[in-house]
Order: sequence, then structure tokens, then C-alpha cells
Amino acid sequence: MTTPVMIEIIQGTTQRVPLIRRYVDYAIVGDDCRGWKNACTGAPVPTGDFHDEDYTGCSAALQIRSDIDSLDVLWEMSTANGRVELSGNTLTLIFAHDESAAFAFEDAMGQVEVTRPNGDVERQYELTFTVRKESTK
Repeated sequence: MTTPVMIEIIQGTTQRVPLIRRYVDYAIVGDDCRGWKNACTGAPVPTGDFHDEDYTGCSAALQIRSDIDSLDVLWEMSTANGRVELSGNTLTLIFAHDESAAFAFEDAMGQVEVTRPNGDVERQYELTFTVRKESTK
């Protein structure tokens, strides 16, 4: 399941954005505020049905673009370039202050793809970004 997330980047600051991933073995609907329900039965999802993601041995990549159809990559983040960290059930996006200061876009999107040790690729997050411009220069 691809999880939608909205992220606000504060230009010129260092930000570490942790995305904690848990899942169930069946389709669910809802959200963290109203709660989760089984998509087929409508029954609440018991806490014990949730499993922590395991990122052991995985890599991850994200390309930020102005829109889904754009060929232009505005920013790349990955475990290879150190802008994505994986630990336990948490995927963390890292925006360094000097790099975010150079962002010329205001709104963008991206999809995080995780590659498993066996080579399987999963699209786990669909992200939308808003950049809050920096006034202190």
C-alpha cells in the first residue's frame, strides 16, 4: 500500500523527517485521527494486527519532481547519497540547511521506492512537498 504524506520543507533549515511504517495483512481504510477499519468488514483494526516494517538490508530512493509527468528531477534523495536513512521501521528523509536553502521550487511531489534485499521494489510513500521560503539570508 502506498501511503500519502504531506511534507513542509522550511527552506534554509536542517530537517529530519521520520516516516514510521506499520502495516496489516489485509486492506484497511481510515487514518490515525479517526482510526483504522477493515475495508471489507468495517470492523476496527485491533492493535495486535499491526506489524512493524523491517528495513534491514533495504535501500530507498526518491526523486522530487514538479508533477508526476515531469521529466525534470528537482532533487534526489536516497540511501546511496545519505539523504535517506533506514532503521528498524523508520525511513528518515534528511534535508540539510545549505541544500534546502537552494530549493527554487514551491510545490513538488515524489514517490519513495524501497528495494528489498531480494531485489523486489515497493512504492511505499507518495509525498507532496511545500517549501516555506526563507527570509533570513
